[in-house]
Amino acid sequence: MGVSAQNVDALKTLEITNPTPVQAKAIPLILKGQNIMAQAKTGTGKTLAYILPIIDKLAFKPGECLVIVPTRELAKQVHEVVEDLGNGKVKSYPIYGGVSINNQIKKLEQGIHIIIGTPGRLIDLYKRRKLNYKNIRFVVLDEADRLWDMGFSPDIKYILNSIKTKYQFLLFSATLDYEIRQLVKKFTRNEFEFLNLSRDDLTVRSTRQFYYIIDLFNKKFTTFLQILKIEKPDSALIFVNTKKTASWLFNKLKNSKTGYKIGIISGNLSQFQREEILEKFKKRKIHLLIATDVAARGLDIEDISHVFNYDLPKYPENYVHRIGRTSRMSKKGTAITLCLKDEYEYLCKIEGLINKEIRKKFLKTQVQPRKNLPFY
Repeated sequence: MGVSAQNVDALKTLEITNPTPVQAKAIPLILKGQNIMAQAKTGTGKTLAYILPIIDKLAFKPGECLVIVPTRELAKQVHEVVEDLGNGKVKSYPIYGGVSINNQIKKLEQGIHIIIGTPGRLIDLYKRRKLNYKNIRFVVLDEADRLWDMGFSPDIKYILNSIKTKYQFLLFSATLDYEIRQLVKKFTRNEFEFLNLSRDDLTVRSTRQFYYIIDLFNKKFTTFLQILKIEKPDSALIFVNTKKTASWLFNKLKNSKTGYKIGIISGNLSQFQREEILEKFKKRKIHLLIATDVAARGLDIEDISHVFNYDLPKYPENYVHRIGRTSRMSKKGTAITLCLKDEYEYLCKIEGLINKEIRKKFLKTQVQPRKNLPFY
């Protein structure tokens, strides 16, 4: 694929020998210097797809590469990939809000080759003249759809307009709306390669997907307890739509003596608390982690056996993001959705988006229909 022998050796050390589809398509193009707009979901190896060729092409100047990400967690994950591949020669640093800016300024003054950051803190450092873009040769927008979902569109445009050097532009996103496409066209002068690796991935074919219909709202929690007994998840993410529901469900599960250690990721937590909970979840000191869509942005945790949609997502696209948290890197996982009777039309919209039927399951207490009749 054109990867240097040094980087091939680094991959062997990490026991990586075969590229994923997004890596196989993106790496040769990036090595040739082409701009890329790639549609690929989280968990397909896209971070390595852009970091590997960038490291191959580095001139080892300060501020040579800027990677813009939506969340602190993703910034740290990308930094870890650089650390794994860089053999100590490549300097990178994750820059995000909620922690001391002075430490980040010191790191930048030492000379960072690959700067990985969230938009707000990057702009703050730029306006303080502690971050400059005079050496930029690579700009990466990772999980662009989430950057837009979280309201960072004006910040992204501000950052890109502030960069005056000629650079290689790489954008990765699970979904690509009109505004994101127009941004790529503008900042590449319409010179880019479009890689669409999402159609097969969008259905998350390696994930077993089921739903339960619940007649009454007040039966929802007891139904969920029954499902937990049936599924016996090793490690699960439980998605809800609001922080209020997250707190309520956390307290209900804690008081239900399920035998599971329960955790919650909320926007109300400090960065230290958030990282502490995620570390416990990774080490299986927490078995069930409750989260909203916003709180779970950028989470990349291996070996999650189940994703539960306690609440049906407000937008069909969020379903794809949620269940993509399991079945990482070809591993099989299970996604289970609780659907109230009057929410069924929203479930149908999700099936339309992923172009796949989600299988209906029944509890023993539920009466199964004799025939597979359509739902009206």
